[in-house]
Amino acid sequence: MVERKALAFTLLGVAIFVAYLAYANPFTALAEVGRFNLGIYVVAILIDQIGLILWAASWYLILRAMKVRISFWGTTQLSFTSLFIAWLAPLPLMTEMVRAYLVKDKSGSNMGKGLSSVLVHRSYYNIAFGLIIGVTAFATIAMGGQIPINPEISWFLTAFAVVSVIIFALMLNTRALGYVYGKAPAWAKRNLFDRFHDPESGEEGFQPVIIEIGEAVGALKDEPGLNIAAFGMLLFHWGAGAMTAYLSAAALGVHVSVSTVIFAFAVVEFLQQMNFFIPSGIGLLDAGLAGAFVLAGVPLSTAAAISLLTRLATYWFEVLVCVPVALRFGYKEFLTKYFGG
Repeated sequence: MVERKALAFTLLGVAIFVAYLAYANPFTALAEVGRFNLGIYVVAILIDQIGLILWAASWYLILRAMKVRISFWGTTQLSFTSLFIAWLAPLPLMTEMVRAYLVKDKSGSNMGKGLSSVLVHRSYYNIAFGLIIGVTAFATIAMGGQIPINPEISWFLTAFAVVSVIIFALMLNTRALGYVYGKAPAWAKRNLFDRFHDPESGEEGFQPVIIEIGEAVGALKDEPGLNIAAFGMLLFHWGAGAMTAYLSAAALGVHVSVSTVIFAFAVVEFLQQMNFFIPSGIGLLDAGLAGAFVLAGVPLSTAAAISLLTRLATYWFEVLVCVPVALRFGYKEFLTKYFGG
């Protein structure tokens, strides 16, 4: 069922992508704007791949802080598999839910530790997102410049990152979790909270997970060094995506300011987190990135060309890395076990 829905929405995304390409016509810019510098573009791809590895490594450090005994390669396998499943079924918190389930049976772990680790990881990621956007906006204004993209959109993106951090912080507070769970209607418990439980255990509902989350967060607080290192890796990971877009433009001989690229990539980040139906955001994210560059004054065809190269590096090359790992790890068995195939 999951794969059928994914296929239907993927076809919809492909249709959007084809219509977008026909309208934006990036191929004109690819042929006319300077001479394509393959060396610069290869560096862009490598930076993105390093960022992908550090994304997995940061979760590994968080798990170490929680005394979960799993190897770095094991963590990387789980991370890449979760990305692939999230590309197939872009549901809210899908990568977090998949990783929480996959890691719960590892030595020293349980559902509470698995869930806590991914929520902390996601919270750190959103903090990095908000920090980079906030610092960029402050530095731009302090230097007498202007926000390169519509100011209202830019401040909205910053507020979105801040609100996301607050939400994830509350999800790690056992008192707040217990209160919200107790007051939640039956449908919310059934469709949201109680999905985070081990179907093979005798414990039902979300209440046992809340207790485990409290214990996991306590263990995490005792390892500040690992937490700082994990956060630094996520800063690089988010910055790597923006740097890939910057270098993709440079490979075409197009100069765009760093602040423009950061705010443009923030638009993609927002669309990606809000995308609940088109697998991989095909078409939507491509058009979103191009549109952000257009708002900054880049011609449409050139913006579309930059977007095309950026998505090639930040999505398609990542697929080439993650798919073999997911196939070897047995993602189909996971979908069948937890989501009914």
